[in-house]
Amino acid sequence: MPLVRQEIKVLFSTANSVSIVAGGNNSSDLVTLPDDTFEGSITLKADHAGTPVAGDILNVYVRLSSGDPDGAAAADEFASSDTKHARFIGQLDLFTTDPAIATFDYSVFPVAGHVYAVNEGASSVTFSAVIEAARST
Repeated sequence: MPLVRQEIKVLFSTANSVSIVAGGNNSSDLVTLPDDTFEGSITLKADHAGTPVAGDILNVYVRLSSGDPDGAAAADEFASSDTKHARFIGQLDLFTTDPAIATFDYSVFPVAGHVYAVNEGASSVTFSAVIEAARST
């Protein structure tokens, strides 16, 4: 069975990146992975709008598809847009490195979900992400 690597861009209202204001957050468009994805990675990038200071961090989560757990929605439902119900992916520290870029591996990823970023810093941050899916075809 041949292996294929596929790059999947994470979009924000169809744009490749999003500006997140200080103390703000943003959720990506729905990201759907091919059914035959068995592992991969997600690369996150955050670029500070000015001179970073201590505490300028971006926490990133994935709001997983839960399917339709109670049968009432007739469509996929997702984890709430908050940090308690979404799965933590990683943290980018812009004071240490600006722009901050990090790649996180995953061995189990949902078929669909939203990437959710929270700007804990004092200035705007431009955020983008890309997924590399390993597939068996």
